[in-house]
Amino acid sequence: MWSSAGARRALGAPWSTSLTLSALMVGAVLLCGLVNPLVEYDPVLEVDLSRRYLPPSAEHLLGTDGQGRSVAFRVFKGVEAFFFPGLLAGLLAALVGGALGATAGYVGGGLGRGIAAALELLDTLPRMVFLVLVCTIYQPSIALIAATSSLLFVPSVATLVRRRVEALAAEDYILAHVAHGFHPLKVVGYHLLWLQCRALLIRQFIFVFAYVLFIETALSYLGDYGVQEPRPSWGNMVAQTRTSPTEWPWLFPAVAIILTIAALLTLGDALAQREEEVKR
Repeated sequence: MWSSAGARRALGAPWSTSLTLSALMVGAVLLCGLVNPLVEYDPVLEVDLSRRYLPPSAEHLLGTDGQGRSVAFRVFKGVEAFFFPGLLAGLLAALVGGALGATAGYVGGGLGRGIAAALELLDTLPRMVFLVLVCTIYQPSIALIAATSSLLFVPSVATLVRRRVEALAAEDYILAHVAHGFHPLKVVGYHLLWLQCRALLIRQFIFVFAYVLFIETALSYLGDYGVQEPRPSWGNMVAQTRTSPTEWPWLFPAVAIILTIAALLTLGDALAQREEEVKR
């Protein structure tokens, strides 16, 4: 099990505070994402031009924007723009990439080389350019962005899993399971993927989630393909810097983007280092 003690062993004492703060940040985003659908919000009804650009106060913790809307509440609701798409993209990338990588590494031969070659070809696609191209051809939506992002990360996930499975497939305990008649699906799915590649897949899930957060906010900032006003997104909130005479309407979502991505990458790196510790 992953614990604070395990984190200290994996990262060392100087990193323990950073890891704790990262876990708290990710936990706050997770809580906001889960609660978000339960909170009703109409961004049109909230408009009140008499409250434009109010500074942070007890009534409006993070002030108001150019439409008189609460910045704090829009930062909270902005999590909804990337949360479930990020979960979907990370889950698909981990499941599909893990299955393809495990198959290629365990079966080997012509089938394994064919899967590896197809994945290498897919991995040559420039991710950002391909995403913009897909959004240009089809009706852009966050679901489309999530599905495309997961597809683009499948090769990297599959490659990592394939290398791990290839290294483990010849181990004595794996050969013993095969000799005792264990079904190949059980050997690959449980003994290789679940027991040996679980941390790797969780780490990749976190990285894909962070990528979806980045790409959603970037596209929303540009204003053509991401979440559009009046729906809140951290990206289109930051875009208010173009017209805002003051800093707080866009400062807080910008800080939220930076801290959340940094926290996700810190946790992902912690899992990677822990994995190396366990292997040694």
